[in-house]
Parts: sequence; C-alpha cells; structure tokens
Amino acid sequence: MTKTLKQYEPGETVDAICVLAGLTVRQTKKQKPFLRLELNDSGGRIDAVMWDGFDEELTRTPQGQVLRVRGRMEAYDDRQQVVVNSISVAPAGSYDPSALMPSSERAPAEMLAELDGIIAEVKHPLLRNLLEIAFIGDEDFRRRFSQAPAAKRWHQAYIGGLLEHTLIVVAHARALAGRYREVQSDLVIAGALLHDIGKVSEYRWDGYLDSSTEGKLVGHLVIGVELLDKWTSGIDGFPAPLGWQLKHIIISHHGSLEFGSPVPPRTLEALVVHFADNLDSKLSGVLKIRNRQLDAPGEWTEYIRLMETQFFKSSALDCAGDETVQEQKTPQSPERSQTGQATRQASPPREQSLFGGEEY
Repeated sequence: MTKTLKQYEPGETVDAICVLAGLTVRQTKKQKPFLRLELNDSGGRIDAVMWDGFDEELTRTPQGQVLRVRGRMEAYDDRQQVVVNSISVAPAGSYDPSALMPSSERAPAEMLAELDGIIAEVKHPLLRNLLEIAFIGDEDFRRRFSQAPAAKRWHQAYIGGLLEHTLIVVAHARALAGRYREVQSDLVIAGALLHDIGKVSEYRWDGYLDSSTEGKLVGHLVIGVELLDKWTSGIDGFPAPLGWQLKHIIISHHGSLEFGSPVPPRTLEALVVHFADNLDSKLSGVLKIRNRQLDAPGEWTEYIRLMETQFFKSSALDCAGDETVQEQKTPQSPERSQTGQATRQASPPREQSLFGGEEY
C-alpha cells in the first residue's frame, strides 16, 4: 500500500504522488525566493517548502495539478512539513485518482439512509415537508451534500465529511433536546440538518479541497439562508416566523461574531444546535490528530493550536483488565425506556409554540 504524505516520519525520504492545493512565492530574510506549497492526497493536506531548484514555469503550476514530489519529511513548529527537492507533473495513468482525495470511512449510501430515516421521524408536517424537499427532492443538492467536506483542514475535511458531521450533530442535538421539555425537538432536528447546508457551495472538491469563489466572497452562513429561502418559498403557507427561527439557527451556530456568526444563539433550539456542532467539530478535530499520533513516542499529542493545548493519548482504563471492564454495567437511566429512547414526563400546559399549538 502506498504511503500517504502524513504517514512519513520526520527524516524519511518522500517520493509521493499528490495534488497541488496551493503555491505561493515567498522571500527569506535575505530576499532569496522560495516556494510555499500545500499538497493534498487521501491522507489530507500537508504543508511543503521548496528552497531552491525551481524556475518561473514551476511557479505557474495551477492548483489541482497532479504532481510527483520528492524530498524529505521534517517537523517544523510541531507540524509535519515536506522539504521538496524536485517536482514533476505525474503522467496520466501513473496514479489512481481515487487515492488523491480523502473520504469518509462510512459508505455514502449508509449515511444517506440514516439521513432519510431522521427526516421520516420528524412529526411536524411543515418541517418534514421542507426537509424532504431539500434533502430528498432536490437531487443536485442531495448529491453535493453527500460529497462535500465539512471543512478544509480541521474536522471531517474529506469527501462525505459534511454528511457525516451533520448526522453526528443531529445525534448530539437530539440527546440534548430530549433532556429539556421546553426545547422543541423537531425544530432542533431540522436546524441541525440545515445548519451547514451552505458548505455544498462554500467548498470545491474537484481533485483537491478548497474554498470556492462563492465561499470566499459570501460564506456558508449566507449561502445556507439563500438555500432555505429557495425551498421555503415553494411551500404554500410556510410561516415566516418559522423561517426566521431556522435562519437564526443557521446564522448563529458558530456562537459569536468572533467565530463568524453575526448574532449569538438567541433561542433554546439555536443554543442546542450551536453546542452540538461545537462538540463534534472540536472532538472530531482532536481525535483526528490524536489517532494519527497514537504510535508516536510519548503520552501527549503535539500542541494543537485551535485548542491551545496538548491532549493525553493514553486511556485511563488501560490499567484495568478486560474482565473488570466487562463486569461494569452502565445503570439504566430512569428517564429512558428499555430501548434507550428518552421518555418525557408529563408537562404542565405550555404557551403556544412556534408551530401554532402544542409541540408535535
């Protein structure tokens, strides 16, 4: 099996087929030009540098070009970096195109079936109709939603990553909503499914993962609201206040202006979706780095800038025998049925909901 770039250890000689995701010409402190590159293969994206041995023609190599890169791997600022000695265009037929793009470990058909099952369980008719139009009836959107990455680098940055991330966010959001009777669960599920829909246009994944021109100029929050408007405008009698609530979930799910949301979460449902999204994006990002470094020396990961800390790699239960772990039973929560589904206690009369009556 051919190594991905990230599987090379510092000091190893690199000889790999990869995709050029970015190239800029920089200058050293002594005004000597060098190349800063971003390379992509099925293991993800990695930085590279070429100090010399290049010409002007090489600096004009377009993004998406498949290259053969030779050099060595080094550790720079606690991160992997390829020091490139030579670059050449990889001849067609000398590589497997599918090996150049990372993808989810879950099968697309399996994830789409889970998505369809979630939509079928939504009880509120208008929300279920909206979700069916968006995720099932809009075939072009469904295809792109099942292919798009969830991010460029940090979490689920691979083909199918957006769908995988969305399903996890729905699972987290459902669990949270089931603990608070005041939270309208159908609105939470709809919002969780819709929160990142704009990423189908924010990113491109034709040979390498990158932001699209629309994504750079507009961003996925605005794109998501535009998609929502397109779908709701085709539903007779779709209440404007319900549309506002869904839009609010989309534009507030980053939590604050500092992280890209123009408004903070101001409804219970938006708050639930924000925390569910934040949990998966952080945990999935940390797990990606932790799992990649499990076999590396030491008990700690590299310093993770976005989390501003290192993470302990060993399990606290490693010292316990299998028999001890197997004998431990998780007590059944009195608030859950034997099937594991959350059960609700009788609630006092509530105010009229956004849906025009009691929650469905």
